[in-house]
Amino acid sequence: MAAVTRTAPPLAPRLARGDFVRAPLLANARPDGYKEWYHFLVHQAGWRLLVNLSLTAGADGRLIPRVIVLAEDQRWDGVLQRFDPAELDVSPDLGALVIGRNRMTVGAGGYHLVVDLPDRDIHGELWLAPTDPRYVQITNQPAGSGRMNWLFVPRLSATGRFRIGGREHRLDAAAAYHDHNWGRFRWGDDFGWEWGSVLCGGPDRPCSLVFMRMTDRSRLRTLSQALYVCRPDAPPLLFRDAELRVRGSGLLGGEPDCTLPPPMRLLLGGGAADVPASLEVTARRRGDSVTAVVQPGSFARVAYPSEVDLDRAAVLCEAAGPATVRGVLAGEEIGGDGDGVFEMCHG
Repeated sequence: MAAVTRTAPPLAPRLARGDFVRAPLLANARPDGYKEWYHFLVHQAGWRLLVNLSLTAGADGRLIPRVIVLAEDQRWDGVLQRFDPAELDVSPDLGALVIGRNRMTVGAGGYHLVVDLPDRDIHGELWLAPTDPRYVQITNQPAGSGRMNWLFVPRLSATGRFRIGGREHRLDAAAAYHDHNWGRFRWGDDFGWEWGSVLCGGPDRPCSLVFMRMTDRSRLRTLSQALYVCRPDAPPLLFRDAELRVRGSGLLGGEPDCTLPPPMRLLLGGGAADVPASLEVTARRRGDSVTAVVQPGSFARVAYPSEVDLDRAAVLCEAAGPATVRGVLAGEEIGGDGDGVFEMCHG
């Protein structure tokens, strides 16, 4: 792949220091149930890309690395590839994660992401520079009997190239999102989550919304929920718990475009009928109000065997589609049309 020339604005040093790989410190101290992943989303007209580099502590305490790539070009397609622990490396400064021929580095200019899965003809090199150097970190979220932590950068600018599905995509300042999760919990335990990222507005008035809701496994009880509204000219605005109303309408018909890893489709069966055809999140507080609606056209599934019940699996459904945001904050109208991705985790 030819080299790509890029420039990146300076990144606040505290993000470069804060978004480090935790596993060498935390998993080595107590590996039981430890998990960590770096997650990137890129939005380009007619195409979306998801890249996830993850670490899971095995029964012997060694970290098992995985790389997930999902791309939506009318339909979702992708791969989940597991690597030998010997193919994992973390730099001494904890700023670079290497899995086989795949690498994520966070530094003064942002994130440098290299994906190289030759068996699936998937290759890419991206530079992702935050358009705003601030980030949000949430700690000690309940996840069944465990806990997880979450750091996210709501909006980045992605430049580079990515080849998947026999096509090469060039990216030039494409909108992107990044988050980083770590903690100790077990897939299939009594928890679930809903998460969404919406990017809207033009280069002159960008607006990014990040939504999260932690629930029990049946999703009948909400443990916590929040909506973050992020604009470059104002600090992130947080709505939480009773200030939010979340409503799913209809069901996204048909089977998932793909299930990763493919053998899990035999266990899960065909459809996942609880993925809504439209997801609406409304937040109100005093004179402020925001409504975001995402209407996905298809979805993909990523499945993990349950760690608490041999007859179950934890399923993450990834859906994306056009989004609309309307709101008034401090007397100023915000929003516009954009693009949204949401994820549902249940088991």
